[in-house]
Amino acid sequence: MELNISNGRKWLAFIALALSSMCTLGDMVINPIAAALYEAFAGQSEALINFAITGPALVGLPFGILAGILCDKMNKKTVMIVGFAIFVVSACFGAVDNLPLFVTLRCFATGVGWGITNTAALSILAVMYTDEAEHGKFVGWYNMVMSVMGAIMAAVAGILAVSGWQHAFWTYYISIPVLVMLIVFLPSMKPVAKSENAESGSKEETVEAGWWKPLIPLTVQVFFIALGFFVSLYMPALYVTDAGIGDEAFIGVLSSISTIATAIMSLAFGVLYAKFKNAVYLPGVFVMGACYIVMSLFPSQMTAIVCIALLGLMWPTYFCYFYTRCTEIVPSTKQSTATSIVAAADGLAVTASSFLLTGTIAATGGSCLDAYQVFGFTMLAIAIASSLAAIARVARRKSSASFDTTHTLIR
Repeated sequence: MELNISNGRKWLAFIALALSSMCTLGDMVINPIAAALYEAFAGQSEALINFAITGPALVGLPFGILAGILCDKMNKKTVMIVGFAIFVVSACFGAVDNLPLFVTLRCFATGVGWGITNTAALSILAVMYTDEAEHGKFVGWYNMVMSVMGAIMAAVAGILAVSGWQHAFWTYYISIPVLVMLIVFLPSMKPVAKSENAESGSKEETVEAGWWKPLIPLTVQVFFIALGFFVSLYMPALYVTDAGIGDEAFIGVLSSISTIATAIMSLAFGVLYAKFKNAVYLPGVFVMGACYIVMSLFPSQMTAIVCIALLGLMWPTYFCYFYTRCTEIVPSTKQSTATSIVAAADGLAVTASSFLLTGTIAATGGSCLDAYQVFGFTMLAIAIASSLAAIARVARRKSSASFDTTHTLIR
């Protein structure tokens, strides 16, 4: 589906979409006030407080898949605006002192709102930029803005929270003009008709019937690779504490370094994807495994700084690649659904990463350093398996091409 809009309008639409990524990293506002929430709701259900902090990611998974299905069947702009409007209202009015209501609004804001908005935004990017290399470039830029927005929101929320945890929610007010931008600048995007996606009726039936099969190995890779990245990027505090190499200030420094590194690589992703295509993410998995092992064997502030910077650099090669690739291997009528499936695997990994880390720590004797060593060798094994699978795919394609050429000559 080609969009008949000017380059200027397309840029304004992209800026609005990129700024809407604050919905994806809405939890960054909660991180600085997590401890204050336990004090504010002291004497009430600790399990409910825990769910208020980490539960919305789980709530968002089915709504992300629903958004993907809806985007393939109706106007993507409508789905995007409804999802972001849910986020705006729930987030801006979320600073309540009633725990059940607080949890409910959290689930709507960074659960329902995130699930719908994240899937819709990435689906719209796939329609706006149909060229594979250009699509990869703008997914990279989208990720860069998301990372920077997350860091800014966390910093501002932390400053505002000094005078009261509710004040951190003022950060969400910036979402109101972003909603207006989405309404004004996003073009209408009606679903692709099936007839546009096939050369004949019989071919369309064949394509549609098995459209999901290429997503299976891709989704499995997304989940396990994301688990490894999220452990290090979202929970460096446990490593710093167990290694005895710093305090909260140093943890903040590591988060800033990771964000800067991610922003740099996100800007460069389009160029790397155009050059290396489906192999672009593999070095990142090898680097991740090596970083975990080095961090476990040689704990120090310098080790942490270097390895977190490398992990921050490598993360966009995973995030941008899989969100770009999933729309390239399915029919255009299923691009949004494919995006939602990858987003669901990604979101499930976010939730599972904390349980994986604490569970591995318990299984290895109570040390984060030992757990990191297990993660390191596991990630190296995944990297090797992914590389062998990629080599096998290339070999099959060459063999198939050779067979087709020979068959044509014989005929």
